[in-house]
Amino acid sequence: MTDILRTTSDGHQEIRTGLGWRKVLSPTSNEATTELPVIDIEDTIHPDVECRRAVAEKICAAAERTGFFYITNHGVSNPLIESIFDEARRFCHELTLEEKMELDTEKHEHYYGYYPIKLNPNQPSGASERQLTLKELNESINYGYEPSTDPDAADVTNNGDNWWPSEERLPGHRLMVKSFMSEVLKLSRRLLRMFALGLGLDEHAFDYLATRPYSILKLAHYPGTIEGSEEPSAIRPHTDYEILTLLLQDNIPSLEVLSNTGQWIQAKPIPGTFVVNIGDTMAMLTNGLFMSTMHRVLNTSRRTRYSVPFFLGANQDAVIKALDKYVTPDNPAKFQPMTSGEYIRRGLQAVYSKPNTEVIYETIEIKALG
Repeated sequence: MTDILRTTSDGHQEIRTGLGWRKVLSPTSNEATTELPVIDIEDTIHPDVECRRAVAEKICAAAERTGFFYITNHGVSNPLIESIFDEARRFCHELTLEEKMELDTEKHEHYYGYYPIKLNPNQPSGASERQLTLKELNESINYGYEPSTDPDAADVTNNGDNWWPSEERLPGHRLMVKSFMSEVLKLSRRLLRMFALGLGLDEHAFDYLATRPYSILKLAHYPGTIEGSEEPSAIRPHTDYEILTLLLQDNIPSLEVLSNTGQWIQAKPIPGTFVVNIGDTMAMLTNGLFMSTMHRVLNTSRRTRYSVPFFLGANQDAVIKALDKYVTPDNPAKFQPMTSGEYIRRGLQAVYSKPNTEVIYETIEIKALG
């Protein structure tokens, strides 16, 4: 996506979302977003449905206005959060690049595995190292859904299609990652029930979407600025394809969200919270009521950063179609129904299938600053 702002024929400005365009609001508007809301979700497990509904309505209001919000009292323990960051650091620093490339995501049917730092495909021939520009200065390991980590799945012996580093090289890594995946899967499904409740539907109306979800847990490393390059560690503006994303950030401010005023606002790290954002799939189900918001990463700190996003996608065979209550003569359906698997595969192919890019094979740690 390149154009994120446009001016209409009648002179109004609009911002791009994952499902079309929205009118830019004045910074003085009561609906203008200047910071992301923080929502305490402890009562999402309250036995009284009215207590759950009160939280659900706050969640849905944030999903409509900003598409991004923080959650507190989410139930994922601090020791587990610290451990998953430890595993991100271990994977990135204890394995050689050659070992990581054995798990190359471009060789995997579902794009699980290792995604390395790559050069810009439009790099001029003969450019010196100091002239190199980077497509996106980050690396990650992606792990997909495994029924064995799913507390609601009967098939507890199915380990899915993930590519894991060997136990010999990273002892305990697989067990810790799977423990974390189980917790964020439960949390994501709880939020999905809150979406339904806040929209006035049965609390379990969306349960069918994520019984065997196309989900990805990403352990991401942004190594700061490469020596000799002015490029920041970055991910370009985009929306997420899935239902929702849960994000853990370390203490390096880098995530920026395109607000409804057309300005970039920083999603500053708040200890003990997850950042939640609405994905394209949820925007499609609500025909644009929920906002799949453009966001980007800019790590200008020159310090190493880690983040852990979990993307909850729908079952691959789930048909994504706008709910009837959100399709009207004034707001017709904005897309043709399609399966979740088809939609996500299109997006992932665009992100990960880059045959003209060149992997940086020099040791990343030597070049990273700070």
